[in-house]
Formats: sequence, structure tokens, C-alpha cells
Amino acid sequence: MEQISCILNGYYKNAAVGIDAIESILPKTENKDLSQELHEQMEYYKEQKSKLNEQMLKNNVTPESQGTMAKFCTDMNIAFHSIGGIDTHEIAKLMIQGTNMGIIQMLQTMNRNTDIPDSIKRQGKEIIRREEAYIERLKPYL
Repeated sequence: MEQISCILNGYYKNAAVGIDAIESILPKTENKDLSQELHEQMEYYKEQKSKLNEQMLKNNVTPESQGTMAKFCTDMNIAFHSIGGIDTHEIAKLMIQGTNMGIIQMLQTMNRNTDIPDSIKRQGKEIIRREEAYIERLKPYL
């Protein structure tokens, strides 16, 4: 049960961090197409977070927040890169870097917690597949 808790919280945190990062960068995004892409990704993260919350309740797992320090670091990174303005290319770069970090963290969590049901493994692989597709959609903005 502890491994399931760890995995589900890893998936949950990925969605929470994604939402926070997009909410921080959206007001600085002037490119309408990129803004639309970010809005769509944020909606995916919100749906994922909601579904994970339900799944965690069914498994008696308490969702863990990403932590104040993690949110602060994300916000500060975006603020630092936004000094003097931020262009479409830099926004795409920041979002790709953050998404890559999320993929790495999820893979580490999955590799450290191998004794979990196949359905939860497939769920993680699907989340990673969608994150990789998101990166591909952001590449033209670089």
C-alpha cells in the first residue's frame, strides 16, 4: 500500500506542479496559439488531478501537496526568466524544461516502486506519453 501511495502522489504532484507553472506563465504569454496550447494542457492537468484525487480516496491515500518551497521555486524561476519581458521562445523552453523534469521525477518514482498493480503502471506510462506529446507540441514555439 505504501508504494501505491507513493506512486499516486507522484502522479498527483506532477499535475499540481503543471497547473501552478502554467498559471504563473499564462499572464506573460502573448502568442495566442501558445496560450491556447497552455490552456488545453492546464485543463488536462486539472482533469488528471481530479481523477487522481478520486482514485486516492478509493485507495485510502491522502494527497500530498507539492509543498510551498517547490511552488516558490517554480514561481521564482519563471519570474527570474521574465525580468525585462519574456518571449514565446523562452516560454516554450521553460515549459519544456519543466515537463522534462516532471517526466524524470515520475520515471524515478515508478522505477523505485515496482511492486504495484499493472493498471497503475499503465496509468503512469500514459501520463508520461501525454507529457512527451505535450513537449512535441511545444517544440515549434522554440
